Amino acid sequence: MEITIFQTNTDRLKIGVQGIYPDKLLEQTKDHSDVRHPVNDALTRPWIQHFFIAQLLRETNSLDDIVTRDRNIIDIFKTTIPLPENSFIESTMSSWQMFLGSAFHDADTPWYHGIRKIMVQERFYSAVEQLELEIPISNPQHTFQFTDHTRRLRKIPRIPIKLFFTMPGNEREIMFGILRQAMNRNPHNVDVALLTYCFFKAWGRTQDYLDLARQENRADLEEWYFWIENDMTSLGALKREAGDYTTSFFIYDRALLSATENKEIADWLLKESEFKAAYHFYYKAKEFETALELLQNISVKEFAELTNLRRTSKGDRPIDPINDASRINSLYQEEIETLRGFARIRAAETYKQISVKARRHFDRETIETKYAFGELTEDEYQRLIRQLAERSQ
Repeated sequence: MEITIFQTNTDRLKIGVQGIYPDKLLEQTKDHSDVRHPVNDALTRPWIQHFFIAQLLRETNSLDDIVTRDRNIIDIFKTTIPLPENSFIESTMSSWQMFLGSAFHDADTPWYHGIRKIMVQERFYSAVEQLELEIPISNPQHTFQFTDHTRRLRKIPRIPIKLFFTMPGNEREIMFGILRQAMNRNPHNVDVALLTYCFFKAWGRTQDYLDLARQENRADLEEWYFWIENDMTSLGALKREAGDYTTSFFIYDRALLSATENKEIADWLLKESEFKAAYHFYYKAKEFETALELLQNISVKEFAELTNLRRTSKGDRPIDPINDASRINSLYQEEIETLRGFARIRAAETYKQISVKARRHFDRETIETKYAFGELTEDEYQRLIRQLAERSQ
């Protein structure tokens, strides 16, 4: 259908949906002159089409028009991330920066040297519901205006981000392919990886994100996946394989490990001759005797290093081991005495369990023997057995 001056508003609306109208954009220059430009069909047309499709949906709300909108949303999405068809022009991902800034923030963990971004889930879902996407500023036509079906000048529309996240099944698979291509072609663009995770998170497919990171041989993203999913055990295993003892210390210290798991970490660190870290995890595992033996063989200097590792893990300021040497010595002595106290309590509890068990066994054995040899009457035997049972309660 050609554009003519005799077309009605409805006609122009229909050909706007088809991507034929308008054929020109208007640029208003600083000297207030108007310059007309042809529409860039690859980078700008999908945004203009969305306006007309949205207008049509308000009137019809038909399934076919919804399908048309979703397919056009995919074309719009392609203009917002770096892809070969847009010559990677949108490597800054300017359209998504406000959204990513709302969903993520840097963790306060100076000891971690990977991707430190973590998701704030409430803000993420709020951003999906409330924010709108603007045409990329890298598009030279982003400030131009177009004529709608009523002949009014309009700015290029913003699009609710929710539309991108609520795609139906088939369209989601297309989006998946686009995101995978963007990750593959832009291995150093962290924002692409963050945005991809956002979609997988919203779709309940985070395991697929891990699979994708592994398929793309992205060890940095595999590690980040465990970081952002708070899977400290798996993340610690990666750091163990890399021999990164310091980062492993912080990761395992933050992980919610059982006593058995802490002991396993301590055994590994001891085998690797990381004595101060091994001591720390024996302490957490409540292996007080082993911890005491280790601590007594750790120098005050090593204990100062361990103290600062613990403080850094908690987000506290380190102690200066030179200027605060007396404080370090005091902490060292306090820890020695604490461990000795725990060891004494453990020894006393163990002795009590053993002695009570032995006494109960001996008393009952004696009663049974005396009764068997006729040294006790039936009444005496029953009375002694009752007393033994009462004492054991």
